[in-house]
Amino acid sequence: AADRVYFMPIKADVVKDIILRENPDGVIVSMGGQTALNVGIELYKEQFFQQHNVTILGTQIPVIEATEDREIFSQKLKEIDETIALSYSANSVEEAKEAALKIGYPVLIRAAFALGGLGSGFAHDETELVEMAKKAFCS
Repeated sequence: AADRVYFMPIKADVVKDIILRENPDGVIVSMGGQTALNVGIELYKEQFFQQHNVTILGTQIPVIEATEDREIFSQKLKEIDETIALSYSANSVEEAKEAALKIGYPVLIRAAFALGGLGSGFAHDETELVEMAKKAFCS
């Protein structure tokens, strides 16, 4: 049970200060949305949690990283013989067009790290794909 509840910004320096003050046994990084996940990953990579004997409760950082990286996630699914939709990563509108030609229309575009799904959705042809990809790569 928690003795205190903090309504503070979820930033690495703020979380570090709270951990140093409270000396918790563990933290849950999977509650608090993408910001909490990002801060948790950052502090884990810095070895902050490990240095202060703070256990990650619930979903572990390597699992979070695997689910956030589409290529790692696809590889993990292949390891357990789970079928997945054909997909490619693209870093430009041109790469998106090449990927769509390999897959065939319609294609589902999922923009990484885009608030509100900007640039995500179904493209039924190259015109729609280019329009969405431009939004995705601008965000």
